[in-house]
Amino acid sequence: MTRPMALLLVALGSVLLLIGCSPSGSGSDAVSLSVSGGYAGVRHGVEVTPDGDVFLVDREGDRAQAKSLTPAEETKLRSLIEAVDATALPPRSVDEDARDLFEYRLKYDGRTLVTDGQRDLGPAGDLIGHLEGILAARR
Repeated sequence: MTRPMALLLVALGSVLLLIGCSPSGSGSDAVSLSVSGGYAGVRHGVEVTPDGDVFLVDREGDRAQAKSLTPAEETKLRSLIEAVDATALPPRSVDEDARDLFEYRLKYDGRTLVTDGQRDLGPAGDLIGHLEGILAARR
C-alpha cells in the first residue's frame, strides 16, 4: 500500500471516530456524493473508496469505475474529510419551499448529509465541491 493510500485510510478512520459508528454497523469506508434535482431532473454521483478508486454513478444508478484519484485529489480529499465535524451539522439542510434547486447527498460511514447548497456548511461544503470536481474531471 502506498503512503497516500494509507493516509487516506487513516483520514477516513478519523472521520469514523469523530461521527461514531452507524447503529447497524453496516457503514462503508467509501465517501460518496449524489446530485439530483433541477428542471431537467439531473441525477448523477461519485463514490471514492479508501484505496482511491473512483466510481461514477449515472442517472439510472449504474456504477462504473473511472480513473483513480490523483495524488493531489487524494491529499485534498483527506484534508477535507478530516476538517468535517459531522456531529455539528444537521442531517438535512434544505429549503423545503424552494423550487428547482439541486440536492447534494454526502454519505460516509452510514451517515448522510443532505443540502441544497444554500447554507454555508464550512468544510462539508468544501468536501462536496471537491467531490463535484472529481466527478466533473471524469465525465
